Amino acid sequence: MADASPSADPLLQPYRLKHLTLKNRIMISSHEPAYPEDGLPKDRYAAYHAERAKAGVALTMTAGSAAVSKDSPPVFNNILAYRDDVVPWIQNLTDSVHEHGCAVMIQLTHLGRRTTWNKGDWLPSVSSSRHREPAHRAFPKLIEDWDIERIIDDWEGWQRRSRAGLAGVREMCVAVPFKFHHG
Repeated sequence: MADASPSADPLLQPYRLKHLTLKNRIMISSHEPAYPEDGLPKDRYAAYHAERAKAGVALTMTAGSAAVSKDSPPVFNNILAYRDDVVPWIQNLTDSVHEHGCAVMIQLTHLGRRTTWNKGDWLPSVSSSRHREPAHRAFPKLIEDWDIERIIDDWEGWQRRSRAGLAGVREMCVAVPFKFHHG
């Protein structure tokens, strides 16, 4: 007969991080399985993460770079997080994963020059430099103050719309340079 006592293995012990308590220390890092349909994480995408939750994962991170702005088009059929209609689909995903005691995070990204111009709305990619990006071959437009303001508004738009039951958001931005204010 198998031992029914709790495991002493630290990997299988609960973990508390501020407001979030995970049932163990097993997680799936963000990656993009390229399952979005029309830029949305529909039923197949939710089922993909729910299966990992059923297997006992405590935290799953969705969207290996969900696009936060229209001028950051996805390269790998990523989630279009800038769309208002994404929120109910994210909520559906989190609900299906929560049923199995698993927390969900999303990775939001502005890809900057790490994208290409001929995807999505065909807007020019923007970056803090004009150097060509080697993998996706984009020649980015040098970012201007109004681009930075618009991208910040896109990030804030996500926050205003809803986190849709998410335990957290991993934010990455490769387009916007630090702005230093000299006193």
